[in-house]
Amino acid sequence: MNPPCPPVRHPRELLSRMPPKGQTVVASTRAAGWEGIHGVVLDGPIAEFVDLSATFPFLLFLRKGSSQLDWRRGNRFSRQTIRAGDLLVAPGCEGHRLRAVEPIEAFLHPIDPDRLDQLARDEWPETASAYRILEGLHRDDEGLWDLGRRLADRILDPIPGSRACAAALQELIALQILWDHSTITHPRGNEETLADPRLSPVIEYIRRNLRDDVSLETLAALAGLSPNYFLGAFREATGQTPHRYVTELRIARACELLRDPHRPITEVSLAVGFSSQSHLTEVFRRTMKTTPAAYRRQVLGLGRDNGTSDG
Repeated sequence: MNPPCPPVRHPRELLSRMPPKGQTVVASTRAAGWEGIHGVVLDGPIAEFVDLSATFPFLLFLRKGSSQLDWRRGNRFSRQTIRAGDLLVAPGCEGHRLRAVEPIEAFLHPIDPDRLDQLARDEWPETASAYRILEGLHRDDEGLWDLGRRLADRILDPIPGSRACAAALQELIALQILWDHSTITHPRGNEETLADPRLSPVIEYIRRNLRDDVSLETLAALAGLSPNYFLGAFREATGQTPHRYVTELRIARACELLRDPHRPITEVSLAVGFSSQSHLTEVFRRTMKTTPAAYRRQVLGLGRDNGTSDG
């Protein structure tokens, strides 16, 4: 086996190593000339270990097929079966290598380290100075997977407007990585509730089921407590009622989704558990002191939605 290459320091350098032996490039941002957007769709087996040593993280979205995946990170090695729908989150690492013996279609998306650091400083100024991206193979991160699918689709079918949409999706992916796959702590989230280990599965359940009705009885059962006792324990750990906690998470998630200028506000409403756009607007106005459409225009500078009201 050849010695690992020195880690690259920018996503475009990593993409310049594509395709690995056995694969072909189906589409790429490099071929499209999309400066500042980084991704490549690959097809086929990775016949030999491909060196992905980098100082920044990358994501690998498995779009089609299944295979045994050999994964080296320096001196560590693992072998797992991967299949369509799986997502590999890989922090920056020297000696980072992958091999997949069976044909797969995959989307490789390196994350711009400068933009990731800037987002961390902007959104989590108190905790962003020493954060780490957490590695893992994930089979159930539907939110992040959907963002990667949509970004790959834009690269595969670059119609007018695709580049702007891809830029927004890339921003959302970086934000989601910081939110769900980093050591950054979130106010009124895991940092406070983990003091009571009975509440850990409750927080996890809430985060994964924001779009569904979240009943007090279900949450109490997850904690193994009666509803009345659970209410007191939850309030003591978080300083909030479960209802208020869920509402704030839904609004925070709505703010993330509103960064995509092509996503209708009605769709955002349903994605985070509100029954309609007007319901989201009512709660959003009460929490954020503005409307979702005004937030998108004024705070994010993305312009008016096509076909949506100022709600």
